Amino acid sequence: MKKLCVLSTILLVAACSGDPRLSDPEEFDGVPRCGAEKFQNLLGKRESALEGVDLPEPYRILHPGDVITLDFSPDRMTIDIDGLGLISSITCR
Repeated sequence: MKKLCVLSTILLVAACSGDPRLSDPEEFDGVPRCGAEKFQNLLGKRESALEGVDLPEPYRILHPGDVITLDFSPDRMTIDIDGLGLISSITCR
């Protein structure tokens, strides 16, 4: 039970530590700011294709089953890897 409380606290702190100026989707003006459009050529390739690629900060790479925060950030590139290890999406969120 103690481990669960510690994990919950860590997740709560992580969720609250994002940039408050960019965390409200209703304030988003629709303009992506992370540069994801420059990396669309990687879609469908293996995750290893990211090695040596200079990704803009901040970014995150998500795998099936990863625990993530639900904060919204149009400045953060999010790369989704599917169950086969392929890059399935590259978005700003």
